[in-house]
Amino acid sequence: MSHDPRPGPGGADPYRQGPQWPGHPGTVPFGVAQTPPLSQGDERLWATLAHLSIPVFGFVGPTIVWFGFARRSAWLRESMAEALNFAILYTIAQVVSTLLVVILIGVVLVPLVGIAAVIVCILAAMAAHRGELYRYPVNLRIVR
Repeated sequence: MSHDPRPGPGGADPYRQGPQWPGHPGTVPFGVAQTPPLSQGDERLWATLAHLSIPVFGFVGPTIVWFGFARRSAWLRESMAEALNFAILYTIAQVVSTLLVVILIGVVLVPLVGIAAVIVCILAAMAAHRGELYRYPVNLRIVR
């Protein structure tokens, strides 16, 4: 018995067909989970938590929220992109100011960067709690 690796009719590989579900177009079989959209309260909650997590966890908090909820809400995706970009900038600033401790200017910069991050993250969290998109005063635009 030989295996015929040639594609089937129409150029499609007969062994790599997607699932064929009976029913109307757009229906899924029992047991396949669909992610419902987030309520406005949930959107605001996750955005608030992500902004508040930046000074403590760096980019980890916004990254978790990004991968967990970015597909379920356009507003949350935009808010998380802003938070994740700031978290990346904050991490870079902390690393650079920590390295500058060697020439003593970092002794002043490390706490200043931390205090500034806490202040703007609290402002961002308050705006997110109100359902507003907050633009950080200084930010990189890496994640869109």
